[in-house]
Amino acid sequence: MEIRLATFFDLPVIMEIIADGRASLKAQGSPQWQDGYGPDEDQMTKDVANKFCWVAIMEGSIVAVASLVEGIDPVYTAICGRWMTVDRKDYVSIHRVAVSKNFAKKGIAQKFLAALINNAEKKGVKDIRIDTYPENFPMIKTINALGFSYCGQVEFPIPSGLRNAYQLVTQ
Repeated sequence: MEIRLATFFDLPVIMEIIADGRASLKAQGSPQWQDGYGPDEDQMTKDVANKFCWVAIMEGSIVAVASLVEGIDPVYTAICGRWMTVDRKDYVSIHRVAVSKNFAKKGIAQKFLAALINNAEKKGVKDIRIDTYPENFPMIKTINALGFSYCGQVEFPIPSGLRNAYQLVTQ
């Protein structure tokens, strides 16, 4: 698997993969990313412009997308629980993770996120945060497998906005 920053040329494929993720969540009975509250083209365009959006490539095709967002996430400041490093302000947050339906259930998300974490660590990032809907069991399994620790819950200002929040602190 190769990872790289997304380009504007990747946006049509990125949006297809986001649609796959939305459909998968709906099939699980999850309200996450439903009713217009998931990532849209405007958000993904901003992520590409800010150099936050990454893609995973296998067999010459983009198979997954995620945004590695730098800076303080305002929603994360109001955690019900406690971050492991409350004073640290130099963390990155992983958001908008989706895998192509053609590559689902093959461990792609875990490999992709592991590569993103490794890339962040090489750049000196020692604090990585992620969240997911409390009943998104496949993502929770992936997050736990990557060594993240559960820290509490955050709530996005949208319907069904409650999310489990996790943190990975490296040396």
